[in-house]
Amino acid sequence: MTRLHRTPLDKNWQFRQSSPQSPTPTSGIASSFLPVSQFPTVAQIDLLNHKLIPDPYIDTNELDCLWVNHANWIYRTEITREEITGWEVGAGKRVELVFEGLDTIVDIFLNELHILSGNNMHITYRVDITSLLASSLLNSQHSKLLLELRFRNAPGEAKHEMRRIGYKGNGTDVHFGGPERLFLRKAQYHWGWDWGPAINTCGPWKGVFCEVFEGRVKEFVVRQEVGKDLKSAVVRVSGAVEGGGKEVQVQIVNPKGVILKDEILDLDKRGIFKDEISLAGDEIRLWYPWNYGDQPLYTVTCTLPYQDSTTRKIGLRRLQLLQHPLIDAPGTSFVFEINNIRLFLGGSNWIPGHFMLPLLNEDIYKKWILTAKAGNQTMLRVWGGGLVESDSFYSTCDEEGILIWQDFLFACGNYPAEERFLENVREEAEQQVKRVGHHASLAIWAGNNEDYMLAERWGWEYDQSDEDGPWDHTDFPARVVYERLLPDVVQRLGGDVPFVRSSPYGGKTSNDHTVGDTHIWEVWHGQMSPYQSYKEHLSRFISEFGFESAPSLSTLHIAISSPSERHWQSAIFDAHDKGPGHMRRYGMYSGENFRFRFNPLRDFVYCSQFLQAEAIGYAYRTWRREFRGEGKEYCAGVLVWQLNDIWPGTSWAIVDVQGNRKPVWYVIKRSLATVSLGMERRVTKEPHYMLMSYLPEKSAVEIWGTNSALQDLQAELKIRAWDIETGAEVALQGVGIEREITLAANSSTELGSVTIPDAQKTVVISYLYDIQTGDQIARMASWPEPLKYVKFRKGLKVQVEIEKRKEVGQDGEEIVILSAGAPVKGVLVSAEGEGGEAVFEDNFVDLVPREEIRIGVKGLGGREIQVRWLCDWEGEEGFVL
Repeated sequence: MTRLHRTPLDKNWQFRQSSPQSPTPTSGIASSFLPVSQFPTVAQIDLLNHKLIPDPYIDTNELDCLWVNHANWIYRTEITREEITGWEVGAGKRVELVFEGLDTIVDIFLNELHILSGNNMHITYRVDITSLLASSLLNSQHSKLLLELRFRNAPGEAKHEMRRIGYKGNGTDVHFGGPERLFLRKAQYHWGWDWGPAINTCGPWKGVFCEVFEGRVKEFVVRQEVGKDLKSAVVRVSGAVEGGGKEVQVQIVNPKGVILKDEILDLDKRGIFKDEISLAGDEIRLWYPWNYGDQPLYTVTCTLPYQDSTTRKIGLRRLQLLQHPLIDAPGTSFVFEINNIRLFLGGSNWIPGHFMLPLLNEDIYKKWILTAKAGNQTMLRVWGGGLVESDSFYSTCDEEGILIWQDFLFACGNYPAEERFLENVREEAEQQVKRVGHHASLAIWAGNNEDYMLAERWGWEYDQSDEDGPWDHTDFPARVVYERLLPDVVQRLGGDVPFVRSSPYGGKTSNDHTVGDTHIWEVWHGQMSPYQSYKEHLSRFISEFGFESAPSLSTLHIAISSPSERHWQSAIFDAHDKGPGHMRRYGMYSGENFRFRFNPLRDFVYCSQFLQAEAIGYAYRTWRREFRGEGKEYCAGVLVWQLNDIWPGTSWAIVDVQGNRKPVWYVIKRSLATVSLGMERRVTKEPHYMLMSYLPEKSAVEIWGTNSALQDLQAELKIRAWDIETGAEVALQGVGIEREITLAANSSTELGSVTIPDAQKTVVISYLYDIQTGDQIARMASWPEPLKYVKFRKGLKVQVEIEKRKEVGQDGEEIVILSAGAPVKGVLVSAEGEGGEAVFEDNFVDLVPREEIRIGVKGLGGREIQVRWLCDWEGEEGFVL
């Protein structure tokens, strides 16, 4: 027997443009073969390497690179016998070429013999070339074979498919790229989106391999199910072998490396095997999200003796999606339950980490995932306009205890349902569910992003009561994908992971606030409601909502090379903010809430980030408040749009493309802490009915606490108040301003309200202290509304001190100590000057007198601390309101 040999074909690749010759300025670019810069690759990477295009992420270079989207490309390499172990063809031996990812329309030739046509970026192709090597067709006695990948541009081919199939939309109901994108199984964001440029890549974006074998494990699917009592589990294995063999060996190894099960499974005549393996008692260590326990992983290995083996890492966890009636509220819950723990899930949406995907690697993925975890996030939603991500992405989430909401790869469009298209989609879905379906982090599959919502918005023929179909006669034929094809794939292959038709989906409309999940875009988009109306959009699970802001100033300087263009109203700035109507929104939302200054650019950065943090923080606190205990899970999840950025631009991201954490990241971190406080001012008096332009009085503040731990928490609540302009402490009346309280386990707890003397001039701070240790465990400030009416102390200053951290194991870390003589809003610290990334444990804090805020920092490296706060420009010499 010969063991399977897998040889990466990653050497000596070349590329060239193969577009039809025409008298255009770009037709001669890369017209002769050039070496690639790396492998895998795409055309833009190689053109950049040879300085044949400018960086599309800088200035308006996106325009100068558009031609690449519409060009054709050839990639080729020569394969030598010496490169491939086991090349010689013998009795029973097979040779296959494996293409893990081809972007997207491609014909593949081996010594000019056509061996494959590909039309799906999201699937792996295999080509058996055994008989070709044994024949004279390839002249296989020669020492080299020429492998050539001939790619045709995606927009052109997609338009051809649109004409062939017919588009049932009206051409105006697609707002990200053209409607042709819907007809090609390619990452949809490559046509451009409202957070990034139009960079339509082309090339071998994943690895190419040659496999030589007599037999191999063709398929290995592992799923698990934990009993309700959490004391028993079943590991279900199934798969197939090709090329021979009578049996496979399946081993389960526990997290400590001990073999728990070692079984021999017989193959049927088709080479198929299947079994259920029971675990019980001490054999079971459960996998939890990071904030509830450990993440032990079991290794399940399938071996075809002497020939091949493959492994899967799994976690044992009981997963349920609970949708039960609620107490004193309409609709049903939407609660994820892991190991019988009902979870409030806070997190964010993940967009692809790059347009040129081969530039991503495991380290980059891990850095992003750890950034989310460091911000107390427990779920990432992988959005449907991108990818089913790399194996390392899900493996890292398994290891770090981050749950994944995974969309299937359809977004914001009226997709076709023609027979060949459906066959392609089914193959894609089956491959992807088999590939990632075993991961403990995977919590749900959703059929698409917003397609049902668009059907309702644009008036497609969508009869919700018609569950039977067929729907091919309507102008919403893709229902067959979301209501037949994908549910069937998940039911057969998905194990215990639930499926929903879309995100959002549920109730009388797709975005029903009482059933399923919602996307809340009435704020920022839609009618541009005030962000304070997030409270009115309480939903059972908010899987999208967001607010734009600028990236860091250093990131904008990367994006905009000319100093004269570095202001918020420049053409290049606009080119790097793809959000429709962004200019109107910044001024409107800022003007409603606080005094702002948008020039110079550093002030726009601060003010837009301040606005984003205030809006998103309000939403997280308000909605988490509504996780009130069993049967009262009025909101069980909040996922902000979006975690990451894809280029140096202004967007909804909470961390910019350089990894700089915006203020909102810190606000979310505090809002999602195990224990947190919330405060909201309550209307106590409406203005006289004859008056206009006067706001209601808000002279009382409601206070609540949240506790995600599984035990009640005894704590001491203290409430203090200060005059904002003078810095004098304000006496609060009532017995409740210092008291012991109990925060109920895994829910929010109302802590009453306090009357505020002279409310428009007073900031109120609430604190929680651990009864046992006296340590402060939560802190929250309530300011007058709107902030634009607030008068800060003249000459307000923030004092900054730095001291070395003294705790064991904290070498090289420091503490930034902040204080002030009067209340300060939105204090943001950063490291000045050249050096590596300085990572602050906390930031964007509010200060009051006689209190020090201590913030840990890594990587300061002797640099000075820069401090910003709201309206700090009013203290500049010569400034006059």
